[in-house]
Order: sequence, then C-alpha cells, then structure tokens
Amino acid sequence: MTKHLVSRLIALSLTVVVFAPAAQADARLTWPIEGPPLDCSRPSVASPQPLISVTVWEQDGSGVWTSFEGIACTGFSGGGRSYRQAHGPGTRPEVGVLLDETYVLAFVRGDSLVVREGDGEANWATAAVAYLGAQVDGVGRIDLWCSPYHAYDEWAWLAVWSGSYSGGAIRFMRRTGSGWDALETVPNADSELYDYAFPQVTEYGGPASPLPRIYYNDMDPEPCLKYVDWQPGGGWTDPVSHASGYAFGSEFDAARTPDGYVFLSTGLQPTCPCNFIRFSEWTETGGWSDAIDMTVSVDYYDWPLSPRVGVDPGGRVHAFWYQLGSDPMLEPHTRRLYYQVRDGGTWEDRSDDLAGQSDTGLDQHLSLSVDGAGEAVFAWARRDTVGGVPQPERIWISYHNYCALDAGDGPPAVLRAAAAPNPFNPA
Repeated sequence: MTKHLVSRLIALSLTVVVFAPAAQADARLTWPIEGPPLDCSRPSVASPQPLISVTVWEQDGSGVWTSFEGIACTGFSGGGRSYRQAHGPGTRPEVGVLLDETYVLAFVRGDSLVVREGDGEANWATAAVAYLGAQVDGVGRIDLWCSPYHAYDEWAWLAVWSGSYSGGAIRFMRRTGSGWDALETVPNADSELYDYAFPQVTEYGGPASPLPRIYYNDMDPEPCLKYVDWQPGGGWTDPVSHASGYAFGSEFDAARTPDGYVFLSTGLQPTCPCNFIRFSEWTETGGWSDAIDMTVSVDYYDWPLSPRVGVDPGGRVHAFWYQLGSDPMLEPHTRRLYYQVRDGGTWEDRSDDLAGQSDTGLDQHLSLSVDGAGEAVFAWARRDTVGGVPQPERIWISYHNYCALDAGDGPPAVLRAAAAPNPFNPA
C-alpha cells in the first residue's frame, strides 16, 4: 500500500480507538459496527476507494441507518472517521456510490420508494420520493447501478419489484445530470414469480452511451431468466428469454464484465433445506458457458443462500454467499460465509479469510461491494451469545487488509475515529 491510498481520508477527530484485527487478519480487516443495543439486519455496503465505505441497514424500532467508515493504517498520514446517521422509518435499504463519491441510498417507506443522496456522513438530502401504487402487498430487494464511466459520472439506475401477489411489476428509476426521473413500470415485465423476480439492473453498450438492461426471473413456461433493454429512442424492448442451460427461479445476482455478464444463482428451491449455488457466464462472442457448481459440501444438507457477485476493474470476478448446513433431522448445524475470486480462468477459494465468522448467529442476508482498487468489501449481520444469553444482532463489515502490505512482523493496528458529535453519546 502507498500513502496516496489514504491521503483523501478526513483528518483524525476526537476519540481514537486502536485495535488489532481478529484471526485471518493478514487478508482482511473485519469488525462489528458500533451502535446502540438494537437488532440490526439487511445490510448493504458501498465502497468508493480502499478503506472507505458507507453501510446501510434496517434497525429494529428506528428504521434505516447508515454508517460512514474511514480507516487509516498506523504509520500513514491521514486519519480515520466514523459517523452514524438515522434516516427515519424504512425497510429494504440499498446503497451505491457515484464516481464523485456521492452516495445513493434507496429504501421503502410505506407505499413509497425514497431516494436520498449525500456524502455518507451528516449531509444527506432526499432526492426523490416515488409512489409505488395503491396495492403494495410486497416489495422485493432494490437493486442499484451506479455508472463506472467518467463521461457519465452522474448516472444511476434502480430496479425493484413491487405490487400485489395477484399482479406485481418491475419498477425502474433513472438518474442523469438533471436528477432522478419519475418511477416507471417496465411494460410486460410482470413476472409470474412476483417478488422472486429479483430484478437486477445493469447496462449494455448503446450506440453512444450505456443503456439500462434489467435481468429477472419469470416463467416461460418453466422458471427462466429474462431481460429487457432500454432502447436508444426511448422505451423498453419486449422481454427476451435468456436460455441459460439450467433453470433460474430463485435468488440470483448479476454483474457486467468487459465481455458480457456473470451470474451467481441458487436456482430452484427443493423441499429440503438444501440446494446448489452455481456460477454462469454469458459473453457476446461465446454465448453461455457451462454452469459451475460452487456449493461446498460440509454437512448432511447444504443450503447456499444470498448469492452476491461483483467484477473489479481488472476483470476479476468476486463470488460471495452464505451457506446453511443441516443434520439428517433437518436441524440447522452450521452457518458459514464463502468467498471465491476468479482471476483469468482460475478460481481461488478465500473463504478461510472469513473463517472466524462461521457461527450459528450469522444472518443469511449479505452484501458485496468492490472498492476503487478492485478488492471486495462485505457486510452481514450476526447475533452473538454471551454466557448463554443472545445479544442484539449487529452489522459486521470486512475490508481487504491494505494495512498488511507494509506491516512489520506483528499484526497491523488500525485507527478509527468517532465523528463529532457522536449521535450515540448524549454528552
């Protein structure tokens, strides 16, 4: 690591906490986000550059919260900063980041979709509020795309399924230099799988600029993958069945590569608590590659969940998921995090970097971001038990350990700083 990686961090403020990372810290820095003793869940993380991130989550009894984290390695100039911000009632939050390090936060509040933007700390403002409709029995996971192109650095898109279980649809919003357009319903994308549609918004190469593409699950007549494209002249194409060689039909994640798209999917769910997680790739020149089974055999039944996939600027693919293991009586036995990286055509298993998180208190909802240097940042929720008493569920985050690159023989220390004022300190 060189000093320029931390030169943009804000100067050290007030209280400094020095700690040594836990086991496997030579690879990653992993710790729980500090906060009040309330249950937290459904985290989402965005990281614009090494050792900086904003994490958002649902907090029991107080709605949506964000946490800005800035980390500085000891021995380098600059400092760390940490700040918490409440955003009021809300559920299903997701966060992304633009190239100018403006963070985009989207969440559901009642029958509306709320979009906020800010610097990740105290300076947030509501950018859009969109009415989802009169009958909203359910809302799926929001998916955000933020432009990686400097010529379009103000662009962002989001997609979400919402509606009733007798007729939902995929909704879409677009951000340009003039702000957020109105929420629109994607025509004919009223998936028969409802909130299992899991719309994933990405882009394809338009004639002059990137244009939106949305992947989602549907029936045709069996479960399958479909997509719709925004046309250069405006409006959406009819849905296209994207035959993949094996059925989609459950949770999946999609990401753009220089040559096409990659997918990590759990596929159809059987009746037992077990399944497979598969990696698939589609390229412009070669079409679909053979699906790769990524499931790790650990217990009598293995059930991968919460697939997350990302591609870094160098073209490496990062795959991250949660896996539940059950005994022959279908009793939960283990909960583990798995992380693999494909560089070129070779997969490297880096799950040992997160071995300390193998715990019965892990929650299955995960988040993955790729920072500006091409390394993965993770967020998840975990409930620990102390003296036989379950503790509040906390949000954990994990960075690539840039500090270790110039560390000596001992474990690297890390500086964090609490923001002033600290919202959890009445003094």
